Amino acid sequence: MQTKATNRLVVIGGVAAGMSAASQAKRRQPDLEVVVFEKGPWVSYGACGMPYNIQDPKRPIEDLVVISADRFRNERGIDLHTDSEVIDLDLAARTVTFETSQGDRRLEFDQLVLATGCRPKAPSFANMDLPGVFFLHTLKDAKSIKHYLAEQNPRRAVVIGGGHIGLEMTDVLVARGLAVTLLKRNDAVPTGYPEPVATLVREEIGSHGVELITGSRVTGFTGQGQVESVETDKGSLPADLVLVATGVEPVVNLATKAGIRLGTSGAIAVDDQLGTSAEGVFAAGDCAEAYHLLTGQGAFIPRGTTANKQGRICGANVVGAGQKFRGVLGTSITKVFDMAVGHTGLMEAEAQQAGFAPQAIQIKARSRAHAYPGAKDIHVRLVFDQSSGRVLGAQMAGGEGIAKRLDVIAAALQANFTVEDLGALDLSYAPPFAPVWDPILVAANIARKKVK
Repeated sequence: MQTKATNRLVVIGGVAAGMSAASQAKRRQPDLEVVVFEKGPWVSYGACGMPYNIQDPKRPIEDLVVISADRFRNERGIDLHTDSEVIDLDLAARTVTFETSQGDRRLEFDQLVLATGCRPKAPSFANMDLPGVFFLHTLKDAKSIKHYLAEQNPRRAVVIGGGHIGLEMTDVLVARGLAVTLLKRNDAVPTGYPEPVATLVREEIGSHGVELITGSRVTGFTGQGQVESVETDKGSLPADLVLVATGVEPVVNLATKAGIRLGTSGAIAVDDQLGTSAEGVFAAGDCAEAYHLLTGQGAFIPRGTTANKQGRICGANVVGAGQKFRGVLGTSITKVFDMAVGHTGLMEAEAQQAGFAPQAIQIKARSRAHAYPGAKDIHVRLVFDQSSGRVLGAQMAGGEGIAKRLDVIAAALQANFTVEDLGALDLSYAPPFAPVWDPILVAANIARKKVK
């Protein structure tokens, strides 16, 4: 069956970017027919909150849904199809083909938004389909893990991977009473962080009873009826729950098949208005590249914040607003037990690869004035160009006050600050909140002395 289009926007993907694009386009042009296809049962949910929902046995997983499918349909006038996967894209005919219970159907479009997101990298481990082996990527995954914890009462977990999901779920599983082993192929925990910061995170993990094994390669899983062990090149580890958190990759199969250009990162290449190489086709969110403000290149940096911003701009541009997406710095923060660890901008190796002459200094300071009790250590590693003094990035770890200080560095990066500019900032001071010399100012003033 084929339906004729008159003035129709089709959006493929119904989470952050997709529903932001659909809503913005409909708001700006109410007579526009907006059709969204989402292959899962839920739309518009806070995926970043999944670990913390899993931590609370009494909290329903549906609490993470921000706006229900029915509200999009009834209040916003969006023709939303859940549990409906688009399987083909024909740019010449300007049609999408999607699966239904009555068979495949085709629908014409005038404009198209690709918001297909990303997916977990699927390692070639043996027996990946054993019950008790999980990814955590969608709300369906989170619900399955939560059900498994309630019904099977596992006692020993192995987490494979030391990125955000791996670290957050290690924290959560310990809180749920499980003994946890964290496996990582190298010593960088979190992934990509320089050694001084990674050491702090490893110490924090160890202080909460987590067994951290690095330099070990997983080969597969064994068990009768459900997972019982993780097999590695260094031996076998008992486990009745396994979380595979080995990274993600953009979902670009529809774009690739249709001949839409990909960027060097492997995500869909877009211009500053989020248009793709195909006329009338836009891309937003984790499937699309984001312009990196420091390297000047397209990058695959999947973030919920970026997806929402790109989706909104994308929806506006579908109806001719001509808005530009300014770019990203990769700002990120993670809770690891009683520590926050985060970064913004470039690590030293990334800065060197981008053509800078990077140098880094690392300082330890207190989060509050010495006159006020309860201060915690804050570690700041500041990356800057040793010739120009331009601030290139920062990594931070500590017990409190990390997130907003990291945001100060992100703002400085976006404003092209030098370490001299950073050290001159008029930051807030009161003993309950910060010392008179904030850790940011301390780091900037030390870095200033290193600039040639």
